[in-house]
Amino acid sequence: MQFQNLFSEAFDTFKVFENLTFNIVTQKIPETPKTFWQILNHLIIWQENQLALVTGDKPKKPITEIETWIEAEEPTDQDNIDNVVSIFNTQLHTIKTISSTLSLEQSDTEFKLKKLQDMSNHLSFHLGEIILMRRQCKTYPMPEEMKLFLASE
Repeated sequence: MQFQNLFSEAFDTFKVFENLTFNIVTQKIPETPKTFWQILNHLIIWQENQLALVTGDKPKKPITEIETWIEAEEPTDQDNIDNVVSIFNTQLHTIKTISSTLSLEQSDTEFKLKKLQDMSNHLSFHLGEIILMRRQCKTYPMPEEMKLFLASE
């Protein structure tokens, strides 16, 4: 049994991280506890730890939820943004590769499926936050505009 279809769309980001500019990432939203930049970096740190567990590598150090949130609220420049998005996209590619190669023949399939489910749920939660934030800043399409937006290159 193969599991590639189980997570086939679970790590879709709906283009929320494409074409990010310094202005988009640094916009402040009143009464929002974390910034776009902090959420993106949190995702990377958390996923790095989860990927280490899934691949059998030992995480650099065990982390707590609090430790995954960076202090810096803003990127340094556009290159910094592009680099961080590239790291995030590489992680997603790795996650998708892992999910497409799982099989019942592996001894730790249940553990890996649980971790993939955790990563999918975690990503979904934070994507919702980011989409809402971007819509509040008018830098992401509204629901009725999504079909055309997702179809465009």
